[in-house]
Amino acid sequence: MDFARHWARRGGSCLRLIALAGVLLAHSEFGGASESDPWTYAHIPLADSGALVSERLVVSIQSAIERVNTGQPSSPRMLGDTELEFAFFAEFRSLYIRDVTWGQFELCIGTNDCPGWPRFERIQMFPAESVYHAARWRFIPARFHLASIVNVCGIRMGADKLTHFFDDGFHYFNALRSRRKNLDPEDIRNLSLAFERSYMGTRITGIVSRADIEANLAGVEFYSDFFSGDAPIIGRGPDGRLLMLRNPDVCDYVTRQFDERILPNEYSYGLLSTDRAEMRARNLLRLIDRRARRAARLARELDGQELARQKSRLLARRIPMTRWQSDFPKIRLVTYGAGMVSQWLFDRDFRRAVNLFGFNPLKADRLGDRKPVEIVLSGA
Repeated sequence: MDFARHWARRGGSCLRLIALAGVLLAHSEFGGASESDPWTYAHIPLADSGALVSERLVVSIQSAIERVNTGQPSSPRMLGDTELEFAFFAEFRSLYIRDVTWGQFELCIGTNDCPGWPRFERIQMFPAESVYHAARWRFIPARFHLASIVNVCGIRMGADKLTHFFDDGFHYFNALRSRRKNLDPEDIRNLSLAFERSYMGTRITGIVSRADIEANLAGVEFYSDFFSGDAPIIGRGPDGRLLMLRNPDVCDYVTRQFDERILPNEYSYGLLSTDRAEMRARNLLRLIDRRARRAARLARELDGQELARQKSRLLARRIPMTRWQSDFPKIRLVTYGAGMVSQWLFDRDFRRAVNLFGFNPLKADRLGDRKPVEIVLSGA
């Protein structure tokens, strides 16, 4: 009987995963952020967008605070600290955190077309220009949307790192807030790596991005500073309402390891370590090296006028955020969907990581599962 109940529960969970996989495959870049190519146009200088990102971040936090302060059925003074923190993150998540598509910052930087947002200097790249296409790498990174390249806090990175920072980082942080999951930061690093190596990442793209994992962990640190730490971002006023104690600076969290040229990727063309797969990985690494050396040479040799002309042309690009379903052969979708379900059944860490993304922990009946928090009181 226990065996039957176990597999009944496992079967029900498997059905939920299949449904989740369908949503992810239908509406996203497989539930994760895009891949990026920081080598091909590395000679084109970009203005630092760190201040613009921080500016939009302050607006986002302040709007969530205002909605919490005005949207509670009772006075904020009547709410406990943990309940108010829960209400804030539930509001912030509903407004700004994606589950199955590009994060808001990645989308708005890539399109430069979000109302009220500034325009960012970013380079959009056609897939056919990338190192992955030239190396005839795996189907997804060689054929579909690539993250824009942007300079944030002096670090040149793919805008997908901001999705990992703001969106994936939030999911991992929120898991740390659970009593029941009882996770610690090292668990989060391991689960982040498991997710990166899964059918949500490496098994589709052939790329293990250590920079993505570092961005996830930086995001956890960022959200941990909202209500805790030596200088929390948010506190409570004398009336019990939330208030912003300081404006966060994204540059306090962005590191050089967001740059895939500094923290290199690992490449695996196939699931099996065959001679052919290893040869394809070596060929890709050689091509990346040639592109990097070419960009360094162009940076030395091109005069300012020519660099400005090339930059102007690239900044003017408006490449649609590709809906890959129109090109994606159905047989591949079925194969990847089956692989995802299979990995979920037999890979415990992948199953745990998927649960962090696939199910909403910010529901009213989950408040009791949240670890207590004390919000700083301010006399302002």
